[in-house]
Amino acid sequence: MKLATANASRWRGQAGHYEAWHLRLLDPASASSAWIRHSFRAPTSGGGDPLAETWFVGRLPGGELYARQETHRIDQFQTGAGGFPITVASSTLDEDRAQGSVDAAHWNLSWEQASDPVEYGSGTRLRRPEIVVSQPAIRVSGMLGIGDQEVAVRNWPAQQVHAWGSRHAEVSARVHCNAFAAAADFVEVASRRYDHLGRVTPLVTMGSVSAGGFRHSASSIAAGIVSHADFEPDFFRFTLRGPRTRITGSVQCALDDLVGVAYRDPDGSRVFSYQADRAQIEVRVQRRRARGWSVVAELAASAGCAYEYAARKPVPGVPVVL
Repeated sequence: MKLATANASRWRGQAGHYEAWHLRLLDPASASSAWIRHSFRAPTSGGGDPLAETWFVGRLPGGELYARQETHRIDQFQTGAGGFPITVASSTLDEDRAQGSVDAAHWNLSWEQASDPVEYGSGTRLRRPEIVVSQPAIRVSGMLGIGDQEVAVRNWPAQQVHAWGSRHAEVSARVHCNAFAAAADFVEVASRRYDHLGRVTPLVTMGSVSAGGFRHSASSIAAGIVSHADFEPDFFRFTLRGPRTRITGSVQCALDDLVGVAYRDPDGSRVFSYQADRAQIEVRVQRRRARGWSVVAELAASAGCAYEYAARKPVPGVPVVL
C-alpha cells in the first residue's frame, strides 16, 4: 500500500462515520511526548451535524501533563486529493511535516518518509473499525510549544496512523514501538473485539515486526483469529501465529503513566482510551524451518513504547482529560 492510499479519507459524505489521523512522538531520554490527532465524526442520521476536532496531548520534560482540544464545523476539515494534506482549521498534517495550534499551544515538526505502511488485513463485515499505520518508523524534529514553554524535538521516534469506521472496537489493546537503536526497526501489534449485529466477536490479534531489514507479519484475518492475547490497562501479552512466523511479546506500563481520553462513536456512545508513552517491551520473532522453529529477531526497550488500552467502561482512578 502506498502512503497516499494509506492516508486517503474513506468518507463519502455518509452518516455514521468517524475518521482520525494521529501523529505520536516521544523523547526516549526524558518524559516528553506529544500526540496530535486530527479527526471528524459524522453522526448517525438525526444525530446532529458533522464536526471536526484537533487534539494535542502529551507530557512536558518534567512529566507534567498537558491536554488541548478544539472543535470546528466540518467545513474546516479538508484533505488533499492524494491523501495529503489533512487540514482542520489552522492545523495541518502533511506527508513529511505537521504544524498547527490549539488553545495556547502550537507545534512545527518535520521528518523524512521511511518504512512502508502496516495494513491490518482486508476489510470484512466483522471489521468495522480499520487501522493503517501509515508511517511506522519515522524520526521527527522541530518544536512544541505549550503555554510559555517550548520543547525542542530532535530526532524523536514517531508514528503516523490513520483510523476510520462506523464504531470503535468494544475492547482493544495496541502497542507501537520504534524507539530502538536501528531507526527502521519497529513493533506494531493490535488486539481487538468488535460488535457485530449486537454480539461481541472473538479476539482478533494481528501485527508486524521490522528488525534487521526484514519485516515479519501476521496480519491476515485468519492469523488474527488463531493468535492469542491477554491484556489489561497496564500490560499486554501476545502470541501472533502466521503460516511460518510466530511473534511473542510482552508490554508493561505503570498505571500512573496512563492518560485517558474518550472517543465518540457516530451513534453518540463512548469508548475510553488510555495511552502510555513510557511502556516497556520485549519481543521475539521465530520462523519455521525444516527442523522446527528458530529465533530470527529479538527487540527490547526499557521505555519509549506507546501502549493504548481501550474499553467501553472507564478505568477506575485514571482521569479522562478529553
